[in-house]
Amino acid sequence: RLVGLAHFSVGYIFTYAAFLIASTSGKFG
Repeated sequence: RLVGLAHFSVGYIFTYAAFLIASTSGKFG
């Protein structure tokens, strides 16, 4: 249960970070 939640949190943060990086590079690139 806790492991599943941690895995979901990591996946969500990773996805958000990837989107944020893509958005930032799109803005400055």
